[in-house]
Amino acid sequence: MHRFFSKKTLTFLGLTAFSILFLFLGNRIATRGNAYFAGETMSEDYYLAEVIEVSEPRTIEESFGGYQNTVQTLDLKIRLLDGFLKGEIQPVNGQRIEANSPARFYPYKVGDKVYATFNFDQNDQPFWYISDHARGGALLFLALSFFLLLILFGRRQGVNTVITLVFTIAAVFFVMIPAILGGANIYLLTFIVSSFIVVMTLGIVIGINSKSLAAAAGCAGGVGAAGLLTVVMQQVMKISGLLNEESSFVMLINPERPISLRGLIFAAIAIGALGAVMDVAMSISSSLDELVRYTPSLAPGELVRSGMRIGRDIMGTMANTLVLAYVGSSLNVILLLFSYNRSLSAILNREMVAVEVLQSVAGSIGILCAVPASAVCYALLHALRLKKEAPPAG
Repeated sequence: MHRFFSKKTLTFLGLTAFSILFLFLGNRIATRGNAYFAGETMSEDYYLAEVIEVSEPRTIEESFGGYQNTVQTLDLKIRLLDGFLKGEIQPVNGQRIEANSPARFYPYKVGDKVYATFNFDQNDQPFWYISDHARGGALLFLALSFFLLLILFGRRQGVNTVITLVFTIAAVFFVMIPAILGGANIYLLTFIVSSFIVVMTLGIVIGINSKSLAAAAGCAGGVGAAGLLTVVMQQVMKISGLLNEESSFVMLINPERPISLRGLIFAAIAIGALGAVMDVAMSISSSLDELVRYTPSLAPGELVRSGMRIGRDIMGTMANTLVLAYVGSSLNVILLLFSYNRSLSAILNREMVAVEVLQSVAGSIGILCAVPASAVCYALLHALRLKKEAPPAG
């Protein structure tokens, strides 16, 4: 009974209840009056289906602007597995397959699970087409494997990590994204969601103690520095936020309350840096906590110096992690730009590339700031503990 009502257990239960309440109320507020969640906007519905019949492919020669292109088409029959027509069989005529593409396209076979949708032709007759192969089963297997390994290696901490990961994903997809679509203030929204993720993650995984409080201070310092730098540099570099074709479509999502493209860049940098900054802040706090565990008499100044030395070893690799992550996610665009322009200065001057550089640098500076913030905060908490435990004078 004492173990059940321990401080850490009560903290876990309290933060779990708070997280569920935050996600429920946040989703209700974000979707209230939001046309995108009330069925008032034009959007395509995709239905899970099974391929039950496939014809032999037909080869067609197409010409666009003097270029010849060879494509193959298939006629298929599919059985719908969900939706209002569940169980019905629908024909799919003229499904395109790129025959001469260097990319690998997987042919449709009987028994394949696919996602299909329909549209209307000029005679207002519905016609069905396949959008893509269904990959939900494979994705679910990957997610469950990851969760299982977390629990296997982390045990109770692994279970807590799985819970916090689920809450984090829910905060982004059920609160943040609906609120952005509804025209909410992205800067305030990013602050609220980031604060929730930090408090929820550290509180559930670590509990409320000197280690988690110092890590939270490191997160605040690191993400705050990254966000402030982003706001300043957007003005200095004259960033409009119109990075590509998708950005122009984003501006048209909510004409009444247009989405701020610069706000989206701020949110992307802050959320993108949060994970790495939290990792560094927790590493510093946990290392110092272990030092104090075996040497309780360490002076606060010694703790700060130890934290900075530990931080120097972390900074280089973690900064590389951010830079390589952003470069990897934009590799297709970088290759395309280099193929048409070999001037590195001209490529770096492109707004979409400049924003990627800003993401990498701002996130790395956030990591740098998280190190001293975590070390100093833990040292101050340790000083208070030493003062409290010191015997009274005289």
